[in-house]
Amino acid sequence: MDEISDNDFKEFVKTVQDLALRAYPNPDRADCPNSQIIHEVAGQSRPSAHPVFQSHIVHCSPCIGDVLAERTRIQSKQKNRRRMLLATAAGVCVLALISVLYLRHRASAPSGNEIARAGAVPEIPIDLSPYSPTRSDAAQKTRPPITVPNERLRLKLTLALGAPEGPYDIRILTDQLQAVRNQQATAVLKDGITSIPAEVDLGGLRPGRYTLALRLNRDGEEWQTVPMVLKPAP
Repeated sequence: MDEISDNDFKEFVKTVQDLALRAYPNPDRADCPNSQIIHEVAGQSRPSAHPVFQSHIVHCSPCIGDVLAERTRIQSKQKNRRRMLLATAAGVCVLALISVLYLRHRASAPSGNEIARAGAVPEIPIDLSPYSPTRSDAAQKTRPPITVPNERLRLKLTLALGAPEGPYDIRILTDQLQAVRNQQATAVLKDGITSIPAEVDLGGLRPGRYTLALRLNRDGEEWQTVPMVLKPAP
């Protein structure tokens, strides 16, 4: 048996419909149901199960044509309704996505107070030249530790005379020499003085004794360590 394709089946259905539309003429429309009944029959999932379809429509070509036309109209209306529902659902999804992105932006965006606090980051100049490795160990031990608050700071670290420019590694160490902050900053030379401007976030660190360690980011360079005390931020 030859396989029946979809096009063959559609052509067969069309042929049967054409035959049905001509096989039972009723020019006077005798006993034909009104448009409301036609609509009721056409709107069912199985129009052939309707009693009026079985008693009259199946033997009346004009009524068969009316049912087919009404069913086509109903299906077209349902398709349009589905398109509208899909469009509405898509619009709701887009609005929901925009709302989520907006709320995330609001949540991640700094508030006015945060911006004000960020703009008011204190700058603290620290002269590290007395802690230069070229000085004697005895002289360094008599130097008091530098004291800074445990908050975000802009440090201006002044290095010893003749210290080279370039990138420096900066670390904050605990008394067990565990690094709790680690970053890089660039030393610049201006008016014969080498200094490192560095923004360091010390917020969240407990007050107490720490060590500031820095070195030129270059092979063979040694760390310079400076005792440091963190005090509670005001």
